[in-house]
This record gives sequence, C-alpha cells and structure tokens, in this order.
Amino acid sequence: MLSSMSRSRAVGHAVIALSVLAAAGSSMAVVDPPNPKDLTQGKWELQLDGSKFCDPARTPQKSGRVIVDEGWGLISTLQTGVNAKGDPINGYYVYRYDGQRYPANIYAPRLSKEAITWKLVSPHRVEFEHWSKANTITERYVRTVSADGQTMTQTGKRTGQACEEVQVFSRR
Repeated sequence: MLSSMSRSRAVGHAVIALSVLAAAGSSMAVVDPPNPKDLTQGKWELQLDGSKFCDPARTPQKSGRVIVDEGWGLISTLQTGVNAKGDPINGYYVYRYDGQRYPANIYAPRLSKEAITWKLVSPHRVEFEHWSKANTITERYVRTVSADGQTMTQTGKRTGQACEEVQVFSRR
C-alpha cells in the first residue's frame, strides 16, 4: 500500500504525464481542410508586403485571423497580432451569416462601439458592414478567397474616406 506522500507524488507524476501527452497530441493534430461552404474559415496570416493601409497609424506590425465554424450556425473570428505602436491586438467576434447585427468585440459586447452584419455571398466571398450605435454604416468590407483557397484578400473602406484598404492573408 502506498503512503499518502507516495500517492500524492504518483498523482503529481500522472498529471504531468497527461499534460505532456495532451500537449504533444495537440501539436500533432491534423489540420482539417477548408470548409467548402465557406473558404474564409481557417487560420490566416497577414502579408504586409501585399497589403495597403490608408492610415500608417493603423498599419499593424503583425496580424492574423482564425475563422471557425463553431456549430449551431455560429462563426467565430479571433484577430491577433501587434499594432503599429507595438501593442497586442486581440479581437474576437461571434456571428451568423443572417444579416443581424453582432457586437464588434465579444470580449466587451456592451462597450462595443459598433456592430457588424455578415453575409456569405459564396464559398469564396463574405461581405460585412460595421454599424455605429447611431444606426449608420461606418465601414464596408469584402473578404475573397482565391481559387486555390490559399490567399484571402480583405478590402475595406471607411465612410467618408476615399482610400480603400487591402489586406492580403496567406493560409497557415
């Protein structure tokens, strides 16, 4: 029979072993192919050299998106990176392609200054608009995915701005 000290040490070793196995398993996980109904889904990394930003103060040093079908008709987008000042970028939204308005950041939906409406036009194209609390459109965006599914281009324009931004992403 194990003493309580030996038992607690054995449990500790088992927990460590399971943690190592879980970490190894997650790093060896097979990445699913893109969803044929929505090719914007997946992991994307911004290619700064092919992108154009209208305002240098808003040009990120690094940016990425993880777009996932969460089930129940919900899509989630996690936006991460580093902004122009070197601060971390963390945005997370959850939505449906139903034309309803969803908070621009789910971390603080009541504090969100805008809502977004989403429309899946085709497997290669998603359109979305940002809405102010005053019920006006502040920005319009389109995401298109290349025929081979490896490049996503997001174009966008803010209301009252002549310049159109272009963000080019590569699938990770």
